[in-house]
Amino acid sequence: MKTDYKKLLPIAVFLVVMTFIMLFSFIFYKGKAYGKKYVFKFPSVDEGKYVLETRYIKNNPLEEPVHSFADELILGSSLERTRYLFTPGSKILSCFERNQIVYIDLSADIIYMGHNVLDIKDGIELLKLNVLNNFTDVKEVRVFVDGKYAFE
Repeated sequence: MKTDYKKLLPIAVFLVVMTFIMLFSFIFYKGKAYGKKYVFKFPSVDEGKYVLETRYIKNNPLEEPVHSFADELILGSSLERTRYLFTPGSKILSCFERNQIVYIDLSADIIYMGHNVLDIKDGIELLKLNVLNNFTDVKEVRVFVDGKYAFE
């Protein structure tokens, strides 16, 4: 029995091309990386309740993951019926982690109360809670406002 290789050549080429396409697709899918998944806890407009929101944050090589997370957190929720942690326009001046302690310095804008905003102390406590829940290696969060220690 003699095999006709000329008839098998198109099948072999097809299989090789399909293998490369599948391999390329898999690498592209894995390389796209939607980012790391975080769960944000925002205050609801209904007293005493919270709203959970999941977001993917891409890794930024220029800043620590906790900084990217905190930036997203103070922007507020994308869902309706939630309150802000701090006055819109508040910024994070610096944020970094050293020896399992996160240091966050917020702008002085947080002292201005606005519509649908938590008390400053409650906002800071919720900020700490969110960081501790999403970064399990962190043992403590220290928050500063315009370079001065916020609350004990």
